[in-house]
Amino acid sequence: MGTTRLDPALLYKLVKKTQKKEQYVREQISKRAGKQGISSEAYLVLWAKQMGIGTGAFQRKLSPTIQTEIRETLPTMFSTHSIAPVKKNNEKQRVSQKPALTMAIEYLIIDDDLRDRCKDLLRAARNYDRVFREATTVLEDRIKKLSGIKRMKPADLVSKVINPNPSRAILKVSDEPYEQEGFYSICKGLMLAFRDTTHHELSNSISREDALKFCGFVDSVLTILGNATKQEVS
Repeated sequence: MGTTRLDPALLYKLVKKTQKKEQYVREQISKRAGKQGISSEAYLVLWAKQMGIGTGAFQRKLSPTIQTEIRETLPTMFSTHSIAPVKKNNEKQRVSQKPALTMAIEYLIIDDDLRDRCKDLLRAARNYDRVFREATTVLEDRIKKLSGIKRMKPADLVSKVINPNPSRAILKVSDEPYEQEGFYSICKGLMLAFRDTTHHELSNSISREDALKFCGFVDSVLTILGNATKQEVS
């Protein structure tokens, strides 16, 4: 794997974080990338994530192939780490979990808006109902922006925009009526079961794991919406 295209700014941050010489870091990147069967550019990002260094801006500039390498390798790097809440007086454990949690967030949440809005809430020590609240707000806002509708109650918005009848839907995800209806039911269910509830009630029963998995699901819904066909309906 070549090392000549390593981002100098990200490499510098990694050198400072590891407190190793640049040449050593470059050699380790090349060596470890080879073992993983990925490019050095991809491993630079993965190692930086592991050290708790932000990589979002740099990662978005990489080619789709390298971004795929990063996403496919991420699970092997965080799956053995716990991301459960830790005790307040155990600061060392808290610090060691941050990189693993950051990698989990990067892996599960592709959508930039969703990740930017929820990552700080997922890293918090409590009150994960806020993640549900913010994630469903992002979903509602995305439906409004894609459809051009600015003011409408969430459930009514879904019924109007993602109508179960493909010929009457502003955003059509499938020509098959049963598939369109299924996606409509998912979106309306999210609004009724989670959006409305979390916007009007507080809950202490939601765990970080619940919130992280919910974000991953909403992210999948946002991806489908992004691929939907917008059409004019009467």
